Amino acid sequence: MTLIAIVTFAAAARADDAPPPAVHYPAFRLGAFADVVLSHPTEGGAVEYEGGEIDLYASAQITNDWSAFAETLIQHGGKAENSDLETEARFDLNLERFYAAYNPSDRLRLEIGQIHTGIVQWNEREHRSRFLQTPIDVPSIANRESQGGAWPLHFDGVWASGRVPGALGAAYGVGVGAARGSERDDIQPLFRHGISPAGLFLVSMAPDAVTGFEAGAAGYVGRIRAPGQTMQELDATVYSSFVRGGIELRGEFARMAHTPLGADQEYVTRGWYVLASWRPRGRLKVLRPYFLLDHLHVAPGEQYLSDVHNQNAWSAGVRWDFNRRLALKGDFRTQQLAAPHRESLIRAEVSFSF
Repeated sequence: MTLIAIVTFAAAARADDAPPPAVHYPAFRLGAFADVVLSHPTEGGAVEYEGGEIDLYASAQITNDWSAFAETLIQHGGKAENSDLETEARFDLNLERFYAAYNPSDRLRLEIGQIHTGIVQWNEREHRSRFLQTPIDVPSIANRESQGGAWPLHFDGVWASGRVPGALGAAYGVGVGAARGSERDDIQPLFRHGISPAGLFLVSMAPDAVTGFEAGAAGYVGRIRAPGQTMQELDATVYSSFVRGGIELRGEFARMAHTPLGADQEYVTRGWYVLASWRPRGRLKVLRPYFLLDHLHVAPGEQYLSDVHNQNAWSAGVRWDFNRRLALKGDFRTQQLAAPHRESLIRAEVSFSF
């Protein structure tokens, strides 16, 4: 049913890809991203299949202002997004996004359906595919709920966003929808009986005076009806990036607070990442060396996040853009699985789009 939905409904073309006047509506597009990751422990052992996924999407520009989007992810169970989790021989099929959009101008865009919450900027920028991102890894705070992630990255609801005219490059986003369910990866339908509402906002700026710089903050509030208790959730993130020429600098900090109603105790989970990369000029411009720091600390005793693991890792590697549809990546990664033990890996990834 998910694949049928993807073909039937579709995604809005991005604002910077507005169709030319001669286009005939509706205009459909299908596409996909895929990747495979292999790893080899430095302490010995054979090369292992670490993970892989296929990201399928469809888009339809229905009129000049109206569009639709659908995306589904097929992933082989593995360690690629959270190496604390044991490899399992299974395939997971998840509906990532499924919405209709109204976009009359840069000042206003409305999305209605299952959408990204925007609480973690990494997911908004990369739109999930590892082909689009520089490193092999997705930072821990950006892991999907179904793959050991802690933050609410999806919800059913309405999202309004846009850019404010002016040299400051200000942008906003406001949304309302259904809060998380009793399970961490339970994305509740908007009209299910007894759901709790959730609200979120985002503000950012990209001033004309500093080309390539962007900074912003986001907040999320909701109520989780977990087994045996109801908790208030309050999340906040701040991010900044500088991308100009061959330079790429990105960083993000996220804080999540869960407070059981009627109790004084507060469970606080924090995470952050820093990414730096550089693309040389000339013949070497197809290469992009990078360095990634990734940290996550889960609140002790937090039952709702019992299957989310701490992370303290760094990786250094290089991305090779063989052509516009094929990217090869290799890196060295060291990570803490269970203190004080650390694991080091040499990895390779093949990612492509079609």
